[in-house]
Amino acid sequence: MATTLNDSPKYRNSLICCSPRSVDVTSRSSSSTSGCVSADESYDSNYIPKSIANKKLKIHSSATKEEVEKAINQCKELVLNSPQCSDERKWLVRYLVELRLRLEDLKDNDGQLRSRVAIKGHHFEQQTTTSNRKQYCDHCSGVIWSIVQSSYICKDCGYICHYKCVDDICRVCAHVVMTEKGQFEMNICPEKGLAAQEYKCAECSTPLTFKDSWNEPRLCDYTGMYFCGTCHWNDLSPIPARVVHNWDWEKRYISRLAYQMLTLSWSRPYIDVENVNSKLFSFIAELEWVHKMRKDLEWMKRYLCACSEGSNLLSPLFVQLGDVNKKYSMSHLQAINDGSLETQLTELTEVCRLHITNCSLCSGKGYLCEVCGNNEVLYPFDSGAIMCEKCNSMYHRGCWLRKGQNCLKCLRLGERKKNINTTDDVDTNLEYDIDKFVK
Repeated sequence: MATTLNDSPKYRNSLICCSPRSVDVTSRSSSSTSGCVSADESYDSNYIPKSIANKKLKIHSSATKEEVEKAINQCKELVLNSPQCSDERKWLVRYLVELRLRLEDLKDNDGQLRSRVAIKGHHFEQQTTTSNRKQYCDHCSGVIWSIVQSSYICKDCGYICHYKCVDDICRVCAHVVMTEKGQFEMNICPEKGLAAQEYKCAECSTPLTFKDSWNEPRLCDYTGMYFCGTCHWNDLSPIPARVVHNWDWEKRYISRLAYQMLTLSWSRPYIDVENVNSKLFSFIAELEWVHKMRKDLEWMKRYLCACSEGSNLLSPLFVQLGDVNKKYSMSHLQAINDGSLETQLTELTEVCRLHITNCSLCSGKGYLCEVCGNNEVLYPFDSGAIMCEKCNSMYHRGCWLRKGQNCLKCLRLGERKKNINTTDDVDTNLEYDIDKFVK
């Protein structure tokens, strides 16, 4: 079991106030009582030595209690007959540990496994296929021996745990948390301090102390809360609040709950940059350009939705960025930072513009400049055109400036309203002498 302990994320480089101590993972090793088991990070649980590949030791994930016990006895005999400290014995010892863990799981539930479990907002389903990469339990941070040890995964947030740990989990499903909040934490590391947490882990309430290096408090840069090593695996991720306020994309240490929340909501449009930090547009030219393109897409959407052929151009990216709420997701901001979104938006707007200007139905909804009177059709998304905010009339920018930024249509409407009010005043003040009409 020393392999499981040293291999667990709980015992990786510890962290106090986001200052991790560097630990050489490759230098860590442990041994079992037989001196044959080492904690190799590159160990593949699906690997079988060639010398015992034909022994048919592998069992199905739905194996019964009797089948597991039979495999354990067979594995014991092979361990005794294998050369000492050989690769064959190392694999057999690992596999024997897995079989015994699997047998304990079956005994806890009278030999029957639950296929589905609902707890703490999670919707767990039993993992039936083994993974090629090493998995760890989100509850105890121990290794999940995927070959024979049953485990569950939440289909909503990806929480993984042992079969025996599923009834003891204390973390609420990240999908439920983000659905209720509907937004990211927009304060930069809102730290309250250990005293406010009564020196306990914010998730599992484990006592935190600086005396024990394996149970020291670890700060989550997203929530500002302190966690124990079991609930904080030193996962790294950019922080939404730091991105919006400072355009800081440096990855920082976060807890498992925060990591699952950010991973789950990375592509959800939760960030309103205009309300949180409108000055960011002045400092990030790419963000300002994308923001302008979003306004153009909003106008294009009105044309394309009313056209049967144009509706086919409403790609998922168009629907996301053409939304009227002007919110961004972390994936959008990340694409702006690396420059990939600018290229996609340029291609998208050119295709949509080409359709609108050439389509007889869409182009018939354009505008003509009233000042110059030429036949050039103007659209709200044209860079050389400007729209009156009151009556939505379109003008060339040069014509608009030449007229002193005064809309001709608004002037006519104002004069008409003024004349109507004058006529009404004359009619109400007019006095009639009834004797003039009586003979």
